[in-house]
Amino acid sequence: MRLPYFPLHVVVFPHLPLPIHVFEPRYRAMTRDVLADGSPYAGRFVVSMITDGAEVAERGGQPPRSERVGTIVEVRRAERLPNGRWALLAVGVARALLSDVDRSGEYATVEAAQLDDEAGDPDIAGALLPEVQAALDEYLATVKRFVASAASLARESQEITDVAASLDEVLKPIRLPDDPLAASYAVGGVLQIELTRKQQLLELPDAASRLRAELDLLRREARLLADGAMPPVSTADLRYNPN
Repeated sequence: MRLPYFPLHVVVFPHLPLPIHVFEPRYRAMTRDVLADGSPYAGRFVVSMITDGAEVAERGGQPPRSERVGTIVEVRRAERLPNGRWALLAVGVARALLSDVDRSGEYATVEAAQLDDEAGDPDIAGALLPEVQAALDEYLATVKRFVASAASLARESQEITDVAASLDEVLKPIRLPDDPLAASYAVGGVLQIELTRKQQLLELPDAASRLRAELDLLRREARLLADGAMPPVSTADLRYNPN
């Protein structure tokens, strides 16, 4: 299927939300067409992670390069702002293999072949779920302790204090779904790791493989945080994603 194409510095997992602040003219045009009554796009477009280049296009500049595996997303809520910009809330629908980008119109479109969602070995995936849940609980608790400690050492930093307050709201205890596939996507969205690692998780072929990799990452990140080896989560990770 051919859909509008929106490369961003983000990795989107199926079933998870993506807030976007749309301000560039080309993406305003894209939003108009995606949301139009009777649109062939039915409220959907494709997001993939930028590997080189900027989200905001420079006049005459080269378009950004991005990953070939991305995510089809669907707009669930849209608010048009007085200045013509949009505040969108999209949700991941499915992973897709991307090819044949067409940049001849007002905005780029891409051919997106939906990738099947596989559970992998059901016995392995089911056995991994309790371990992943325990590792996630410890990871979230360690993140909170780390940020609270950083805030106490830098009371003059309003940003650190704001992050701590945001994390207290955002990183509440999370009960993973019983479905291993949905659980694997949920953990991928929660993990605060490099985008390249998130992309690797997105590209894994099944839930069992993804959960196994996430279990290792949750334990690794919790150890690093406990040792004070990682910085607190940036406030940029807690806000709308600008285009």
